[in-house]
Formats: sequence, C-alpha cells, structure tokens
Amino acid sequence: MASVLASIEGPIVLVGHSYGGAVITNAPAGNPDAKALVYVAAFAPDKGEQLGVLLNKYPGSLIGSSLQGVPYPNPDGTTGTDLSLRADKFRAAFAADLRHLGEQAAERGASSCSAAPRTPPHQAAA
Repeated sequence: MASVLASIEGPIVLVGHSYGGAVITNAPAGNPDAKALVYVAAFAPDKGEQLGVLLNKYPGSLIGSSLQGVPYPNPDGTTGTDLSLRADKFRAAFAADLRHLGEQAAERGASSCSAAPRTPPHQAAA
C-alpha cells in the first residue's frame, strides 16, 4: 500500500470501514502527505495490537469463528495463510443489523424482489 500512497500527489486522507481500519492504521507510516485517518465502524488497533487479538477482545464477536484459512506458498518456501470470512457467515458477522432485501420488499408490500437493473429516469424513452 505504501507504493500506492507514494504515487498520490497532494494531501492524503485514508478512510477505512470494518477491517479496512486495521489496514489504514499503519499504511501511511513515513508518508508526509498522509494528513488524516478516518475510521467508519472500523477496527482501530492500538500501536502493536494484532487484529487477531482485537477480534477476540470483546465478547459477542462472530468474526473469529467465521474465518476460513487458505494456505499459500511464500517466495522463501514457507507457507502463509490467507484468511477470509466465509460467505455463509458474512451477514451475521458484519451486517446483522441490516435487514435482508426480501424483508425490505415485504415491508413495502412487494410480492417479489428483482435484481434486474432499472433504467434511470433521465435515460427512459419518452
């Protein structure tokens, strides 16, 4: 990420949501153009605090139990583990407070939901 930030001219404001907060925390280290970090419902680890520790710091989090690991080879021959959230656990762990699209449609009295794109009014045929 440091190389991406170095390619930006002018002041930089990094915004992180959820896990992105942990990503932005150390990303601008040493970059004088990094002016602010904004955390939006995000992890904000203390200096030296590991995300794995932070995940288990407060009771009730579903994130740790929702992770799956996939091994990958490192250039030096060792093996690392890429962690991701299982798709079937994502909503409960990250968006449990949001209603499902079907629930929203039912509240509006709709009998079904459609994922078909809609034509914006300014593009509709007259």
